[in-house]
Amino acid sequence: MKEGRVAALDLGRALAIVGVVAVHLSFQFPHLPHGVALLARMGQYGVQLFFVISAITIFMTLEAEHGRCTGARHVTLRFYIKRFFRIAPLYYAAIAVYGFISYGAAQSGYERAWVLGAHGATDILLNMVFLHALSPTAINNVVPGGWSIGVEMLFYLIAPLLFFVAANRVRLMIATALLLALSVVVLVTQDCHDGFVCHVGNNSFSYFWPPVQGPCFVVGMWAWYAFRRHLTGAASVTRRAACATFLLAAGFSLATAMLGVWLAKAHELAPVFAACSAVAFLLFVCSRRRECHDEALSARSGKPLGRLMRRCTGALGRESYGIYLWHFVCVYASLHFFQGTFGRSDRETSLVLFIVTVLAVLAASYAFSRLSERVIQARATRLSRSLLARVDQRFQQTAARD
Repeated sequence: MKEGRVAALDLGRALAIVGVVAVHLSFQFPHLPHGVALLARMGQYGVQLFFVISAITIFMTLEAEHGRCTGARHVTLRFYIKRFFRIAPLYYAAIAVYGFISYGAAQSGYERAWVLGAHGATDILLNMVFLHALSPTAINNVVPGGWSIGVEMLFYLIAPLLFFVAANRVRLMIATALLLALSVVVLVTQDCHDGFVCHVGNNSFSYFWPPVQGPCFVVGMWAWYAFRRHLTGAASVTRRAACATFLLAAGFSLATAMLGVWLAKAHELAPVFAACSAVAFLLFVCSRRRECHDEALSARSGKPLGRLMRRCTGALGRESYGIYLWHFVCVYASLHFFQGTFGRSDRETSLVLFIVTVLAVLAASYAFSRLSERVIQARATRLSRSLLARVDQRFQQTAARD
């Protein structure tokens, strides 16, 4: 099984990136119909869908590596090399690009929207070593949306340990209890008072940081251990189970909306409910695609419109990381050039313009992602493969001597 190319997960990534783009564009359209605006704002929980898919993919990868490597150290080193070269090169490029744009805009006074929040050299350094999720000034001021990359990289740091420690259900439950307890303790001591009365604001540092977002990875970890056969297409989902997963996805989505962007009852709990909704959604997708692990077969089957949709979602899923990094450039550009038009449009016109703008931003971001893939990521992948070959050779020689 090729890493990351489970069709259900690519569909999930596509939905997640569409949601993220939609929420970031929705604020430019003050006259959107209320229902559409609420649905667009729910797009912010696409990040939690990314987190769940990331956890599933990581444990899928570690399990595959464990089957062909010589030991835990071999698996762990390969994992860190692959993850670093998958994430870091494009992220470093984003640091440079957004730094240049922000500096130029600040110097010229050209457009306030292009200027990122106040940050210094230390914040840039924290982003470069992927510890920015622990700093209020570094977490989201160097790269727009960079908070999620910081949270994800912290999970990558402990993922191999979790994989080897949680080798069975009992130890997995113990690890889960410890991680959740740590999140609760940190949250209560930092963001709550009078017991469990918390005041975590949406899109604040307290919302972005690991104690609130970390449980999403725990949900993804359990999803892999409990439903790996279904997620990879090795086991089918019955019609009754499909209906149950759809109802669960809808129920958790409604709970997420009430806790988060709709009623704002508890922003600190909304992410974990969004993660549970994500798992139910992925299982429902697998129930609709019996061979959801085989993207190539899916793309060749069905009606032309269905094939086109699968190809589009597959393309968005594959390029979701690059789209995520570069779509802010397109969002800011649309704000700069069309803010007046968007603000004066009536409800019907706003809806049409919103849909068109979402599609345009997705298309432009996809193009930027493909370009950065060729210019940056392809070279990083070649270097990564070279290092992995050396690591494999070293461990194999050591194993042979032993």
